[in-house]
Amino acid sequence: MSTILVAAIVVGSVAGICIFLISIHNKHKREAMNNLLKQFSRSGTEYNLSFSSQEVLNNCVLGLDGMNRKILVVTKEDNHYTSMVIDLNEVKTCTVKKIYGTIIADTFKKEKPEQYLQQIVLRFDLDSKPPVEIVFYKNSENHIYESTDLERKARHWETILSKMKTSLKIA
Repeated sequence: MSTILVAAIVVGSVAGICIFLISIHNKHKREAMNNLLKQFSRSGTEYNLSFSSQEVLNNCVLGLDGMNRKILVVTKEDNHYTSMVIDLNEVKTCTVKKIYGTIIADTFKKEKPEQYLQQIVLRFDLDSKPPVEIVFYKNSENHIYESTDLERKARHWETILSKMKTSLKIA
């Protein structure tokens, strides 16, 4: 009877420690996301932007100001925030780009191409500046099962921005 009691105490202690560590991790993720959103809000105010649409990704938030035809992108890398404004009037093309790693011919027949997917990016080709890429999926940060949903989100943005580019040519 005492071994069952000891085993129950050990299992309960391990479960309690795991739950405690998970709650600390979730709290840290929430705080990091809140800080990213605060920085996004500050940058939006600084550039005098009002967002009609926005997307929150792992380390990045992008927002569309349809009236001013601008996109604000705030990215967090190594506890440092970077803000960038993309003027849609300077965008030549906006496309979703899938970047794959090295594919070995023998294994390609057995595995799906998604196994080799490294990134899904929304790429902006600009008139007078180098291209800008916003990472929606990165295999080192996202699970492979997230790739479909994140690609759908990137394609949604591509559609919205392409329509805005078309409406500019018509007007």
